[in-house]
Amino acid sequence: MKSILKAFSAVALSATIVHAGTDQKDLKKVIEDQGINYVETAQKGITLSGYVDTSYTEQFAGAGEYAPATGIAGQNPGGGPPNVHNATFVNNFGGTTGSLRSFDQSNNTFNINAVKLALEKALPDKNEWAAGFRIDTIYGEDAKYLNDTAINGATNTSGLALEQALVKFRIPVGNGLDIYMGKFVTFLGYEVIESPANLNFSRGLLFTNAIPLTNTGIYLDYKFNDTVETKLGIVDGWNNSTSSSAASQNPFNAAVGSPDDSGMHKAITGQLTITAPGKNANITQSFIYSPNGDAGAVQNNTASIAAGAGIPNIGSVDNGPLFVYDIWGNWNPTFVRDNALTLGFNADFGFNGASGQPNVQGVPGVGNPLQFVGVPNNDSNTWYGVAVYASYKVTKVVTLSARGEYLHEDAALNPKFGVAGVNNDDFSETLTASFNIWDNLLTRVEYRYDHFTNGSTGGPLLNATGTFGSANEISLNAVYSF
Repeated sequence: MKSILKAFSAVALSATIVHAGTDQKDLKKVIEDQGINYVETAQKGITLSGYVDTSYTEQFAGAGEYAPATGIAGQNPGGGPPNVHNATFVNNFGGTTGSLRSFDQSNNTFNINAVKLALEKALPDKNEWAAGFRIDTIYGEDAKYLNDTAINGATNTSGLALEQALVKFRIPVGNGLDIYMGKFVTFLGYEVIESPANLNFSRGLLFTNAIPLTNTGIYLDYKFNDTVETKLGIVDGWNNSTSSSAASQNPFNAAVGSPDDSGMHKAITGQLTITAPGKNANITQSFIYSPNGDAGAVQNNTASIAAGAGIPNIGSVDNGPLFVYDIWGNWNPTFVRDNALTLGFNADFGFNGASGQPNVQGVPGVGNPLQFVGVPNNDSNTWYGVAVYASYKVTKVVTLSARGEYLHEDAALNPKFGVAGVNNDDFSETLTASFNIWDNLLTRVEYRYDHFTNGSTGGPLLNATGTFGSANEISLNAVYSF
């Protein structure tokens, strides 16, 4: 480990020296003259960890239940269908598709899911003035779902993602106040981005749809005692490292709307964790709230004017106040030998308030302004879901895990996920067998079933037809961690 870090340090310093035209001794002196302690990369306490995650996925369904490829990032590079039925809807802007699955959309392929590297200097257990950092990078298919508008745009096709990059420091007040600043994973959710840390290989519906995955900002972490711990922070965006840059929250022409150019598109996020005295159970509640909304929380609609429909482009923003509440818990019953049984649950409720979708006629232009017809069609967006988990360690080698989920979204013109204009419902069941035969190597076999439905709700701008479909997946997974 120390030799690797020294080599990395030598490469970085050599590049700096060539650029600056100085030597390493002078560089060290320049840094120290600026009041900055010179950092040796091999200093005590820095650790390198990670894993290599590979898999084979085979998906199948009844005849006709797979929609054509949608071209979304991470789909089967061989051109095969995605692993969940992509229902098609029809409205005044034409047809489209929607998908609720992420991270495992490739069919009949061997996959390099992730090569993860994490470099960290952790804060000490002792309550004292201290500082550290953490950097997490992911290369592979999983990286395509970690989009960041400030780093790789709205879609990530590079296969490389910066999952976390933060500094952390402690102020020794009370039991110790820890402060984290940078990009970090969300507080919300039972599951995590790292597949080997989850009970199942595939990620659940709630994790990939109902909550953000990462945030960028600053938060405080304070542990009152062994029972209660709290976190509170302010962040930019939903999976973004920049605030929403939209000049207006109203998607219509400023001449007929009320533009919001306050520029305050931040979100507040927090968490409260209560752990049982025996540490065999916990309840964690988290939230994220953005008063002015966030463009990353809804699908942007950039549809052109429908031919002959007289409906103008509604713009790329449909956002009001955004709020998501998440609660999850774990329980290891003490009456089960060796804590072999783990039971868990997760529930989410999300709401994205509408900026308003008034019914209009006419096409914007000189002498032909927008005209309101009827009452505004407020396009509020509500979603909720629940998941239950069970895992039993049969032997030291074999563990069996199960997950059941239900996810719903009310009809919206710009939905958070799924198909626009209709109610979306998805049921999913997953069974996983894990094997720990070799040191540091986790192998898993998994079967997953999804049943997706959506139905018509009508509406002034919507003319949708209901559809349904089901999909099955069998996965083989091998992960080596270090």
